[in-house]
Amino acid sequence: MTTQPPKKDTPANAPKELGKPLVPPVQVSRVRFSPDGTLLVAACFDGTVRRWDVSGKEPVELPAITGHNGWVTNVMFMSLPPKIGDKIYSTDSWGRLTASDIDGKQRWTVESAHDGWVRGLAQSPDKAVVATCGKDGIVRLWRAATGKPDIKFKLGSDLLSLAFAPDGTDLFVGDQFGVVHVLNYASGEPVRTIEARELFKLDRIQDVGGVKNLMLSADGKTLFAAGAEPKSGGFVQCVPLLIAFDRSGKRLSQYKGANDNEGYVTDLAWHPDGYVIGTTSGQPGQGKFFFWKPGDAAAFVTGGKHPNCHSVALAPEGDVMAVSATNANSSGNGRVKGTGGDYPANNSPIQLWTVPKA
Repeated sequence: MTTQPPKKDTPANAPKELGKPLVPPVQVSRVRFSPDGTLLVAACFDGTVRRWDVSGKEPVELPAITGHNGWVTNVMFMSLPPKIGDKIYSTDSWGRLTASDIDGKQRWTVESAHDGWVRGLAQSPDKAVVATCGKDGIVRLWRAATGKPDIKFKLGSDLLSLAFAPDGTDLFVGDQFGVVHVLNYASGEPVRTIEARELFKLDRIQDVGGVKNLMLSADGKTLFAAGAEPKSGGFVQCVPLLIAFDRSGKRLSQYKGANDNEGYVTDLAWHPDGYVIGTTSGQPGQGKFFFWKPGDAAAFVTGGKHPNCHSVALAPEGDVMAVSATNANSSGNGRVKGTGGDYPANNSPIQLWTVPKA
């Protein structure tokens, strides 16, 4: 079903929790729905991609995809021709890129796609290419069906995020310093840059912030660059910030959090009714989701106040979303001990929410 954005955040139109949260025993960096909405996957810190069948009344956990060396940093689905089959692509903090079948069987892997952390993962509109970027300052394009390398170009700084234009002309790359690099998809040649410098701060000797997330609206006319406006390094204090640009780089509008405890915008999803859903993670142990319509002065829905929300996934019809957070009592000093006197490892509850009509 389709939904319309609520006019205001009231009990009648706010998202509602859908059942109990999924509780993997590890922390999660990303959650995503399959294109048909029947499968939910999570990129996990233990090197696995965990899977749940969410087509029935209750989610059913399926065998996890294994084989990554470090934290799984990204995961996404791609629908490919029947002879190849739909794939799940995943990356990790050791530089690996892997393609797996929907049933979890690994099809191909590139052990050293990057030198260290793979930060961004995106698919081309024609589904022929997978793009990655990383800490090594390089953007690489790979053939989606085989994992064979295609184009490579070096931009020279830590690269954090990627997004293809829906028309296939441009590839947008966000870096550590608040700059969005616009590349021609066919040639890989730089076209222009878009400045979002307030997403970065040099605090003494620490680089803080960057373009953590990039996303385009469904019509490709609006580019969203998100992260935070840093106030300090160390124990980072920052205000969530999401900036909307047109394709030329002209600023259109922005969403900004209320204070510097709210932290970063950690993930974005585009709702088919024309608004952004985002998650935030701040200090100490703050987190929420927000719904924001470009051009509005403020979010029209905020909620889900769970510690350190790290990802949001929207089901294809736009009526259900999944939000991953962090377990309670996980905020460093003063944590609650386990029954044996130890300090249990953190985990990431994943809550499903209804996204109701107005």
